[in-house]
Amino acid sequence: MNDTKQSGAERLYVIYDGYCNLCLASVARLKELRSNADLQFVPIQQLEAEGEGQQLIPNIGQLKYAELYEKMHVADESGQLFAGADGVVRVLRTVKGLRRLAFFYRIPGMRKIADRMYRYVANRRYEWFSKTEQSCSVNGCELPQRRGENNKHGN
Repeated sequence: MNDTKQSGAERLYVIYDGYCNLCLASVARLKELRSNADLQFVPIQQLEAEGEGQQLIPNIGQLKYAELYEKMHVADESGQLFAGADGVVRVLRTVKGLRRLAFFYRIPGMRKIADRMYRYVANRRYEWFSKTEQSCSVNGCELPQRRGENNKHGN
């Protein structure tokens, strides 16, 4: 369970593709992990539906939705955006047990390698992991059901 509701915790907004099965699985896993930040998960589709991200993410400037679909973005409370591998590392730094992984990102050359790996997977995410039929941004989403289960999940 995510222990991020404590007062004074840094708030990070994780902006992800609500149609991407890899993104949805990653968000579901992050919600289970303990973070010292208040992680808010915002599907791109919800930002588009609202018309302006400023209503959901304070201090955020004008968003370019085409760029948001290319990479996951993380926004901090000041509105600074971290995209792709930078965003992943920004979140990892807050998650108990994964903070040490963020250290490797500081090794010379690792940022470039991590960014290339991120782009390689991101460009193939629908091909490799497919898409959901609907975004989880409105009224939750339905995950594939196992026999006898009703898997209705919301954000």
